[in-house]
Amino acid sequence: MPARMPGEPVFVSFLWRRVPPEFVDRIIPDGSEVRLYRRPTGQLDLVTDFATFGIRPASPEDERRLDEVEAAGSSCVTVTAHPARPKPPAPAAPPRRRTGSSHPPASPAGEPFTLRVHIYAPAVGLAVPLSTGLLLDVDDAAIEDATKYADRADTVNVGAVMEFMRRELFLEPRPGAPADARRMVVSAGPAGGFAVGFRVHGPGLMADVEKNSAGYRIVRLLSSVHDQRGAGQKALAVGSIDFRDMTARQRDRERIQRGLDLVANQNGYLAMWDRYQELEARHIRGRIRDFGIIRYTKVKVESDGRCVFTVDLDRALPRTRAALENTTAAERVEIEAATDVPASVTDSAMTDREWLVASRAQKVRAWIGEPLGYDSVTETLRLAATLNDQKDPPPQGWLYLAHRGDQRRLDRREQAMQKLRTDGTHIPALPTLLEGGSWPQPARRRITKISPSALSCFAPHGPTPAQREAVLTALNTPDVAIIQGPPGTGKTQVIAALVNQLGDLAQGGEVAGSTLLTSFQHAAVDHLVTRGWVFGLPPLKVDSRGRGSKVALDTWRIDAARAADLRLRERPVGEHLAARRAAAELAATYRAAPVPPEFLPQFLDQVLTQLGDISDPSLVGELRSLRDGAERNRVRAAAMADPDLRADLLPYIRSLRCTVTGFEDDGPRTARALLTRLDLTDSPLFDGISYQESLRTAVRTASPERELLDSLAALRDALLDRLTARIRLPEVTVADPTIADLLDRFAAQLAEAVTRSPDAIAAALLDYRDDLRSDPEGVDDTLRAYTVSLASTCQQAVSKAMVDLGRQDGGFESVVVDEAARANPLDLLIPLAQARRRIVLVGDHAQLPHMLEPDVERELSSLGEDVRDRLQESLFQRLARQWEHGSSDGHPRFVRLDTQFRMHPVLGSFVSDNFYQGKLRNGREAADFTHGIDRYGEVPAVWLPVPLSAGGETQRGTSRTRHAEAAVIAAEIAALIERHPNMTFGVISFYAAQVTEVWKELKKAGLAEFTDAGGWRPVPRLCRDEDGAPLDRLRVGTVDAFQGMEFSVTYLSTVRSCAPAARTDVKRAYGHLTVANRLCVAMSRQQRLLAVVGDDDMFGPGSPQAIAPLAAFLELCRKGADGRVVRP
Repeated sequence: MPARMPGEPVFVSFLWRRVPPEFVDRIIPDGSEVRLYRRPTGQLDLVTDFATFGIRPASPEDERRLDEVEAAGSSCVTVTAHPARPKPPAPAAPPRRRTGSSHPPASPAGEPFTLRVHIYAPAVGLAVPLSTGLLLDVDDAAIEDATKYADRADTVNVGAVMEFMRRELFLEPRPGAPADARRMVVSAGPAGGFAVGFRVHGPGLMADVEKNSAGYRIVRLLSSVHDQRGAGQKALAVGSIDFRDMTARQRDRERIQRGLDLVANQNGYLAMWDRYQELEARHIRGRIRDFGIIRYTKVKVESDGRCVFTVDLDRALPRTRAALENTTAAERVEIEAATDVPASVTDSAMTDREWLVASRAQKVRAWIGEPLGYDSVTETLRLAATLNDQKDPPPQGWLYLAHRGDQRRLDRREQAMQKLRTDGTHIPALPTLLEGGSWPQPARRRITKISPSALSCFAPHGPTPAQREAVLTALNTPDVAIIQGPPGTGKTQVIAALVNQLGDLAQGGEVAGSTLLTSFQHAAVDHLVTRGWVFGLPPLKVDSRGRGSKVALDTWRIDAARAADLRLRERPVGEHLAARRAAAELAATYRAAPVPPEFLPQFLDQVLTQLGDISDPSLVGELRSLRDGAERNRVRAAAMADPDLRADLLPYIRSLRCTVTGFEDDGPRTARALLTRLDLTDSPLFDGISYQESLRTAVRTASPERELLDSLAALRDALLDRLTARIRLPEVTVADPTIADLLDRFAAQLAEAVTRSPDAIAAALLDYRDDLRSDPEGVDDTLRAYTVSLASTCQQAVSKAMVDLGRQDGGFESVVVDEAARANPLDLLIPLAQARRRIVLVGDHAQLPHMLEPDVERELSSLGEDVRDRLQESLFQRLARQWEHGSSDGHPRFVRLDTQFRMHPVLGSFVSDNFYQGKLRNGREAADFTHGIDRYGEVPAVWLPVPLSAGGETQRGTSRTRHAEAAVIAAEIAALIERHPNMTFGVISFYAAQVTEVWKELKKAGLAEFTDAGGWRPVPRLCRDEDGAPLDRLRVGTVDAFQGMEFSVTYLSTVRSCAPAARTDVKRAYGHLTVANRLCVAMSRQQRLLAVVGDDDMFGPGSPQAIAPLAAFLELCRKGADGRVVRP
């Protein structure tokens, strides 16, 4: 029974009648519920769930309160045990327990105890008799409200949320009542009474309930902290009270089953991708089989971590030797080394589906490396470790093609697909929507305004109408929203605004980790992390290998420490804070590096000087005593170490007479000699030894008494002990516990004093800044607990790292996917299956499409043109096409951002006309994009012609190069990049071999260098602007690598150049240039200037329609108004 009960209580104290004291403690523990019963005889009983006890009011005032309770007549009375209010105890009385203890006082029957009494009127007027049951309908809006107040464990599914609501809205059955006889405290509305509706007042929540034709429906949930205790009469309803699940999932069981039938349809969209999945697994297994297994007899681990395996190919298949010799020619091949070969390599009886889930049972982690070269003479294979934290490979074992990463990748897809097949997703409409079906949703409360924190993401000019519409559409979607973001239209701002407003909406509930930001590539996720801050905190990137996961956290920590420094400079440090800092530093310094004894007095004097005037006098007194003792020890130690003093005094001390015979011989004389030497020496070595009285008595005595001789003997021994003692300094100085403890007490006392001083705020800032700098792991742990958004790739959304954060089963309130058009639909399903409330897909299907395995694509495409077209269409494009012109239920689910801010208006209009049907507008003036390059004039479009006569294209494997274009580009950049230190230059090509060719030419020009890792990079001077700030001023890459990037100036190398007779086969002559998506990306990376470098004769009048955008750009340059043809 909850101790928190709605309404204003009445407190009544009682006395027991004949209750054995040993039972009192067990009768009514605090918080338990009891009943009051008046017998016909007038005796009052207290009824618990196991016994009945006689009681009586403890005082006339309590009797009056009890009369008020009983006067309620037919009113319902709920009583909760409560400890007695403390009273001054009588001298002989046993001690009472404090108010709020877990039990009432264990005392004799005469000791009073208090009951907390709640008076409720009968709940008359409810339309449904409570004896037959009352059901309150709970819909999706109510579940969403409840989720704001529940812990993560209570939001796993609708059932868990409703159980949470039962705990927070209902009272448990009265002790002894049937288990289903729940109770709820209610109050009627101001007009119409219970016939219109009522409010439920629960221990933790309040619910507004309205009456409708079907019964009662919860329309709003509020926290009970808003309840006005004592305001209005409350009634108690008792009976079979419960909730009825009226969520969309429950109402739409039939629709859900139809959606599952669509998923199961072998001709459906998801079935096609299921088939793709099986074929991909089959092709991976084929590559593993073709590579075979190789026995190695030994391995040598080199100093750089690379491993040289001695292999035994005598029993290997011929194809295995061929595969080994060709391994280094493949891209990103990895080889595993293990003691035993796993069944996933050797068991050919496994089905493809069994194989792809086999990784779940594999616990042993094999060593993985990338091949660097095979020496057929020594039969050795050199591999570089792929993972940094790997143990060395086994000394002997087997090599085989690495595949566990592929298994995990495919298994994650399979688990997401299984959720769709079995209604395991949190959004019931998802399977139907993915199959292209409609799922009408009821009207729901709409968010109509963008929050201030979201608006700040569009500073300084504010959002465009389309950006505003995109944010509101994403917030209000009942399931999925699609936001198309053409180049430069601010889709990242939209995402940032969205996650900020989602954070605002989640306040009051569980905010931390409620949103997942994801994309298919790590670079895109890192970009989301840099822009998706909420409440001043960055998203936490979750990545099993830690790629970039700490960059945003470290940036936040450094920036926060700098901000604290700035505020501290504005707030002078007062004496209290200075003393606290000094005390803490002194205590820490002494513990870390204890002061040697000879310097200890000086150190303690320093402590007194710094802290003495502002510290507790008792602590100062202790410190002075320790200082004085340390000084005495120091001086004494110095004297003991004096060899001259020892040589001078030892003869006098040893000649002191301590026997009768010896004393009668020359006792007075030796005593006088020793007295004289000690007085002259005046050494602190003998401090504490009283020698004068005994020696002066001996000087005046001829016949000594035994008492005098004994005192002289004791004096001699004491002097000898002091003089002959040896100092043994410890090899390592150890902190004195007494001193360390005292310094800690100084620090604690001054820290407490600071909290009551004007320095309190500065102290908090100082502690905050120091923690940011000295405890990065603690800061990271704190951010993990409070950051609103988590970020990961699509695959990592269900990785072990995400599970460790407790985010897999409960999913995420919102899932936001950037670059969604580039994600393979199977990978995209992984985060989509984790969404509880909304899915927001952001991307642009007019740019690069998703990646497919070429062999799998060819095999599936052989089934027909329709299959090929559906394979090449991204899931993003499929949904955008479905909702671009509205949806059947009236809920907008698609928005296209329509104003570009990236590039010169001429180039913006060119991109709009050639790739977006003229639907893009320009958001900035041409004056914002002047480039100042005299050679090109002030036009934003330039064509640098490189005719066929300068040299044609060359095929390199499956790629192509054109050296003449690479040389022109390198010469142009070399002439410009030093003269324009704040501009960035990008070189883009459709062919990877041409990228390498350009880098080589840039190296000849002194602008690039080859790295030890086997890649290319600009020389260091091109990595900063003129002020020395980091700036990547030069990049060279393929179209695939450049989506999402932008540069001041972009050079586009077309590469293709052939004679007119060879152009009849358009695909063979122009290759990748015929792919509109790639052209869109290639021609939209620039801000100020786009320069196309290529054979202009290939793109002149009469050129094929497939390369129309390049022909249109050449025409733009030839007209001369906004473009120019510039001969190299």
